[in-house]
Amino acid sequence: MFKAVRIETDEQFLHVARYIHLNPFTSYVVKSFADLETWSWSSLFDYIKSDERGIIDRERLMDSFKTVEKFKKFIFDQADYQRNLDDIKHLLLE
Repeated sequence: MFKAVRIETDEQFLHVARYIHLNPFTSYVVKSFADLETWSWSSLFDYIKSDERGIIDRERLMDSFKTVEKFKKFIFDQADYQRNLDDIKHLLLE
């Protein structure tokens, strides 16, 4: 199901970025963080490993973190929580 929500705060922006980058892991398309970091269908690699300027604007997101390691911690610390939520979402009443 598609859902659109207007992003109105920097905090929302950060959490949506995390959600998007974790989706392949959450849905078991990739099995590990190492696979997620190099998965070619995600821009996560461009944020954490690439020094080149590509088609994304890294600064908007990365300016919120002092280091790439802090960004990775922000992303990966919620991976199990996001995966657990995905596993039980069918139990929610609409």
